[in-house]
Amino acid sequence: MENFFQFRTDKKIQIRIEPPDTDLIIIKRLGKPKFWVSNNDFYEIMGKIYTLSSRKAIDTLLK
Repeated sequence: MENFFQFRTDKKIQIRIEPPDTDLIIIKRLGKPKFWVSNNDFYEIMGKIYTLSSRKAIDTLLK
């Protein structure tokens, strides 16, 4: 366990960032929760949040 969090410097890791095959797959797979009581469209709202948070994650990763 003492070496568990040590990083190897002798190997390079390639990371590819690509758009998913299906947009908003997690939201679509999970579906609208039963506790959603708003008259606003769940998928539209969550789609905007998902898109913004995905962009922020990619921006953070590429810094």
